Amino acid sequence: METILIVGAGQAGGRAAETLRAHGFEGAVLLVGDEQHRPYERPALSKTVLTAADDNECFDAWLHSSDFYATRKIDWIADGVERLDVTHRTAMLRSGRSISFDKCLLTTGGRARHLPGTAGSRHVFTLRTLPDAMRVRQRMIDASSVAVIGGGFLGLEFAASARARGIDVTVVEAGEQLLGRALPHEFSERLRAKHEQNGVKFMLGVRLVGSVEHASGVALTFADHAPQRFDFVVVAIGQQPNEELAKASGLETGNGIHVDAHCRTSGAAVYAAGDCANFPFGASGRRLRLESWQNAQDQAIVAARNMLGESIEYRPSPWFWTDQYDWNVQMLGMLDSPIEQWIERRVSSDRVLLMGLRDNVIVYAVAVNNGGELRAIRRLVEEAIQVDPEALADLNVKLRQLERKAHS
Repeated sequence: METILIVGAGQAGGRAAETLRAHGFEGAVLLVGDEQHRPYERPALSKTVLTAADDNECFDAWLHSSDFYATRKIDWIADGVERLDVTHRTAMLRSGRSISFDKCLLTTGGRARHLPGTAGSRHVFTLRTLPDAMRVRQRMIDASSVAVIGGGFLGLEFAASARARGIDVTVVEAGEQLLGRALPHEFSERLRAKHEQNGVKFMLGVRLVGSVEHASGVALTFADHAPQRFDFVVVAIGQQPNEELAKASGLETGNGIHVDAHCRTSGAAVYAAGDCANFPFGASGRRLRLESWQNAQDQAIVAARNMLGESIEYRPSPWFWTDQYDWNVQMLGMLDSPIEQWIERRVSSDRVLLMGLRDNVIVYAVAVNNGGELRAIRRLVEEAIQVDPEALADLNVKLRQLERKAHS
């Protein structure tokens, strides 16, 4: 009987295991992860986990019910993989157990970046795992102030959650704008204003120099700014891919585990997907690693199906989303090259679609509380279809009609 080993029991690993069974694989599926929880989705960690009134109801983002894996004969093992022998196709677990496999999928994800010198701090936290989120939730109970280091998705989502709990929030960002790689400057300023309306303070273009821990909190020191004290600090400065196991096994790595368009690594019968996977993106084939809910799910599904003999290329149109206050913000495409023209469809200040065009092709879009119109242009973006800019700007024109016209 064939055995498929999945290393990493997060969202990507869980979706891969599910896909193997859904597509008829009858061999052994071993899902090994070093968290003591069955697979779950991480977006809730910065939102409902922190804001729910009841500890017993704060988390409900499990990928599946507790009996899902048993009924489908997926062997979920709460353990870490210490060594992976690609040549002999064996894995040694932290517990000492040895596993032989026919194919292996690495969904090892990533780990939060830390501030230097804060290991073991009682007042400095990261927000990557469910235990992380529960520790932060506990710290929020009697806190009145928090510094958020990093003005990306995670930092801003946490800021919104902390304000919902009545905590004073200061966001410290080294860049000159929020979400500098994901949002155009003008839209970033709108998001900043939304936070400021809700009481968040910002320190942009500020370099953090160090921190000094006290019994009741932390003092942060900055270049060219006076020190400030906070009850606690949440560090949201990105993550590092967990590539060490792959590198030690002789697989090609570098900002993640290198895979081809079919999610195959440089090792025979070994695949990778999710936050840890560095893959060729778009027509240029430039290497990219995506950290998103969509990528963790979609790439894992492609990898699992290819492990069963299909030949599917992973060609994503990056999609990101975030909930902050009463705004649902969704982004489609990437701001990785100059935009020639911006077109905005504004129903109200709280319902907007902003599109970036190049050669009359939509290459990027961001929507506030307007996911329907974003979905309507998705195929136009994915297939690089030229459109009439005037029609895009006309609120009397239904975007779905443009998509249908392009395919008629």
